[in-house]
Amino acid sequence: MPATTRLTTAIACAAVLLGASVADLCGQERLDATWPQSSNSEAQALIVRGNELLGNQDYSAARAEYEAAVELIRADGDFPNTALYRIAASYWHEGKPQTAAKHLDDLAEEAALFGDLVSQVWALADAAWIHGQVGHKIDMDVRVERVKRLLKSAYLPEAVRNEVTTKRLGEATTLIPQ
Repeated sequence: MPATTRLTTAIACAAVLLGASVADLCGQERLDATWPQSSNSEAQALIVRGNELLGNQDYSAARAEYEAAVELIRADGDFPNTALYRIAASYWHEGKPQTAAKHLDDLAEEAALFGDLVSQVWALADAAWIHGQVGHKIDMDVRVERVKRLLKSAYLPEAVRNEVTTKRLGEATTLIPQ
């Protein structure tokens, strides 16, 4: 069995064991419920097409749609958090967790530039979770510490603080024996 297939299988098994749904792993429910959709209708259509392609496991085609949406949203001067998150999700589902985590780190940095604390916290928490999934304790710990500092912000909604703490930090920090 090729290494990428073994890794993908291991990640899928871990997700099942943790009770995480595919939608949760790519943040679809959270994105749809809490993050605003782009006001750019063309970008929104690209995201919808990307979601369909992601669902059909055509990851590179999905990424192309999301990347085109990112460019349109950035051209409008807005923060393309949903499209950037979906790019990371496409790498995750393709069995490239390190690349997914890198994109989440980049998303967190851009979120900070836009003052989007919620997106920053989720991106870092999800990157920590991915690093925990693949056994990279040091990388996980670095992100967990950043998230813990951000969770102290008075500007972070209590519901987000609670959800990040229970859904990501608790899972991330129990993945690797201390």
